[in-house]
Amino acid sequence: MGAFPVELDADALTSLESWRDVLARAFVPLDVVSVGAGFHGQVHARPMADLQVSVVTSTRQVTRRTRSLIRRGADDLYKVGLQLRGTGVVRQDGRTARLRPGDLAVYDTNRPYELVFDDDFEMLVLVLPSRRLKPRAPRVDDLTAVTIPGSRGSGALTSALLRGLDPRTVRPGPEAAHLSDAAVDMLAACFAAQAGPPGDTVVTAAQRYIDEHLPDPGLNPAEVAAAVHVSLRHLQKLFERRGATITGWIRDRRLERCWHDLADPALAHRPVGAIAASWGLVDAAQFSRTFRAHYGRTPREHRAALVAG
Repeated sequence: MGAFPVELDADALTSLESWRDVLARAFVPLDVVSVGAGFHGQVHARPMADLQVSVVTSTRQVTRRTRSLIRRGADDLYKVGLQLRGTGVVRQDGRTARLRPGDLAVYDTNRPYELVFDDDFEMLVLVLPSRRLKPRAPRVDDLTAVTIPGSRGSGALTSALLRGLDPRTVRPGPEAAHLSDAAVDMLAACFAAQAGPPGDTVVTAAQRYIDEHLPDPGLNPAEVAAAVHVSLRHLQKLFERRGATITGWIRDRRLERCWHDLADPALAHRPVGAIAASWGLVDAAQFSRTFRAHYGRTPREHRAALVAG
């Protein structure tokens, strides 16, 4: 299994074995079980901060992520497929999404799935870590292999945004962190529109209030509940139903803001502690420990890796 995210420009391939190798490098190990005569395929992939945008162009095929492949090693990733040309089918969790050009579907690499393309096709694939998507879209697992039409509403907006990130024409520079955040936020809004459970309006308002007040180190759950005119206990229950807590949400959003600022070359002159404090994290030692636990490396290591790159 290759590193994630990856940059890749695979030449046109005519060998099925080579195709499997390229797919494993670009995404996760996959089993291509059926192709038409005269097979050929090509993959272009580009990192976008901690996300990856790819375009897959190929002849008809059936591709499967099987339990045996998952057992060999599973990255905690989601994939969002945007059909660009041809038609496709995504199957996961007992559901089937049928995609026409412009339509989207999300699927989880940690569970078996199947992609079916009955003719030549082109698909843009956004790959993102679960830690980036689940806090923003806690009900995403209820939406795997569900067709999201790209012809109306938030689906149309999301489709347009993803098309604008085509790795064959776009190579994100210093703005990559901001583009990745915009993509995650748009997907979260799109998924919320698809799910729409009771309480979403209150939670969305609470999340908006939190984002607007992150720099305040005194921000706390009771203040958030009062701002959205519900009791603290009720708001806590709404967050818990989405697998989160108010305190955890505040922490994670602050860490995300710090993650982006530390990756911004324009802010390379600002001390790490100053960036943390600007988002309400005033205890430098605690910030460093929490950041490392969340992202697997210290703030300084993160800044060195991305700003230097």
